[in-house]
Amino acid sequence: MKHLSLKSFLPLLAATALFTGCASTSDPYTPQHSKGFVYDDDMSFAMNVIDGSLGFHNGLRDARRPKDADTSPTSLDYAADGIIGAAFGGGLGGAFLSMLGTNQGNEPLHTYYGIVYYPINEGANIQTVFDAIEKELIATAEQKRDLKFIEKTFKDGNHSLSFKGQACIAQGQIMGYTPKETCNFISYYNPKLLRYSDVTPNGDKGRFAVISYPEFFTGGALSLDLDEKYYVFTPVLRKRTKFPFVSNAQKIYPFVKPSESGENTSLSIEQLIDIDPWMSRFYNGGNK
Repeated sequence: MKHLSLKSFLPLLAATALFTGCASTSDPYTPQHSKGFVYDDDMSFAMNVIDGSLGFHNGLRDARRPKDADTSPTSLDYAADGIIGAAFGGGLGGAFLSMLGTNQGNEPLHTYYGIVYYPINEGANIQTVFDAIEKELIATAEQKRDLKFIEKTFKDGNHSLSFKGQACIAQGQIMGYTPKETCNFISYYNPKLLRYSDVTPNGDKGRFAVISYPEFFTGGALSLDLDEKYYVFTPVLRKRTKFPFVSNAQKIYPFVKPSESGENTSLSIEQLIDIDPWMSRFYNGGNK
C-alpha cells in the first residue's frame, strides 16, 4: 500500500473536513445560519420575516404602497375575482392590484411555510423544542376548532397530525373531498433549526431558537389563530388566496412596503375574510 506523506495528507484532511461541514447543514439540530434577526426598514414586515429569517425570498417581491392613492370604489375593484373592496382602504388598493396573481414565490415558498421564534433557555435541547411546538399545535387545534387529537403518522419526512371532529367534515366539504369526521388537520415536513436570535421580527428581545417548518399546513386556516411565536407564510394558490402574506398573532401582513416610517400595512382576520372568499370559507368553515 502506498503511504501518504504528511504534506499530501493535510490537504486531504482539510477537504474531508470541508465536505463533512457541508453535509452537516442537513442536520435539523445544527443552525443553518449564524446571524440573528436584523430588521430592514426598506422591506415590508412580511419580507423581513421571510428574507430576514430564512435568508432568501425565492421570487417574492414587495409592492410599494402608493402615497395619496386613489381609494375610490373603481380603483379598488378587481373585476376578474371581485376580491378587492373598500375593506382595504387607506391606499392599500393600488398596491394590491399591482401584485394580485403575479407575486408567486418559488420552491420552497410555493406553498405554506412556518417560521417559529421559540423562547429557550441556554443549552436547550432542540428536539424538546420541536416536541413542545407540536404539543402547542395540537392544543390549539383542540381549543380553537373543537377537535380531538387521534394520532401522529410519519412518512418520507412528512409529519401528519390526525384529528376527529366537525372541523374535519367542514374541511372535506371546502376542499371538495368526501366529508369525513377524521382528517389530517395539521402537517409539515421535517423542521430545522435555522439559528439562534436575540430578537424577533416584532422586536421582542430574549433568546430564541428560530425554526423552519416547510410545507406547514393547518386545516381551517388555524395558522391565523396561532400566537406571536408563529410567523406563517401563505402563498398565492390557484383558485384560492390571490396575494401572499405572513400571518402572526391574528394579524395579516401582505408584502406591501410602507410609504413612510410607521405607516400601517397590516390587516385583521376580519378584513381578510371580507375581501377573500377562499379565506372566508376556509377560516369560517373550521371555526364554527
